[in-house]
Amino acid sequence: MSKSKGAIFYEKLARKVLIPKGRTMSEVIMNYKRAHKKQKYNLPLLLKISDKVDDIVSRDMHLYYMNVESETDSLVIYLHGGGYIDEMLPFHWLMLDKITSLIDAKFIIPDYPLAPYSDFIICYEKMTQFYRKVLEYYPDKKIILMGDSAGGGLAIGLSMYFAKKGLPVPDKLILLSPWVDLIMDNEEIKDYLDDDPILKYDDLKVNAEYWANGHDLKDYRLSPLYGDVSALKDVTLFTGTYEFFYPDIIRFARRLEENGVRNRVFVGEKLYHVYPAFPIPEANDAIRIIAQVIEDKL
Repeated sequence: MSKSKGAIFYEKLARKVLIPKGRTMSEVIMNYKRAHKKQKYNLPLLLKISDKVDDIVSRDMHLYYMNVESETDSLVIYLHGGGYIDEMLPFHWLMLDKITSLIDAKFIIPDYPLAPYSDFIICYEKMTQFYRKVLEYYPDKKIILMGDSAGGGLAIGLSMYFAKKGLPVPDKLILLSPWVDLIMDNEEIKDYLDDDPILKYDDLKVNAEYWANGHDLKDYRLSPLYGDVSALKDVTLFTGTYEFFYPDIIRFARRLEENGVRNRVFVGEKLYHVYPAFPIPEANDAIRIIAQVIEDKL
């Protein structure tokens, strides 16, 4: 594939960032974080949605609520992306603001543990404690687990893990460009690397190693592509053809189909990673679809 204008733009932008020779951006970020104590996450100051977000601390994990007074039967738990190392970014909040402006469902956004301060074992422990509390506090709610990128992969892995623990599996999964295979050895990926202006293969390899912390990357909690997908219920997938996760997401969708799991796959032609979160017309269409899925109208 020839490089898109977007890919060329992002490459030029990346060259302006001073990174030591032979190192990746993720290695630089990880070394910085290891040398500094994790700070409490705060909402981006420039966002105008702070009046819509309630901040609650539960078992030393911050939870952010949107539509907290909602009386509808839907509860959406949103797991943000960021390669398992980055906190929520403004575009995450702006997307959630658009969705919660369309529907009245209650949203909970956990500030789940990240590398290098934690790993997937710690994250799964804390998220399972949180999920048990959700089931206790909202026994009659329809639970929807939604996530993008790393958060999407985490949403799938957690759902499989809950099933193995005998817990009710979320009623629906809504996944935006989920990272389903941390090994990333699919030969088809090579055909998409040049057109992807957002994802960086070498950076993600570093992130995966820190998140796994010595465990086998084929563990379904890390790479849900290799897990028991039959435990899942209703899955909605979004992906773009200009992201190198695309081939693995399609592989995951085929596994859902083969195991009789209800699923919908929305492919954005010539669109990028987590495209529903960006200010483009196609994102608005995706957000309307997400709202319909949450409200059982699709």
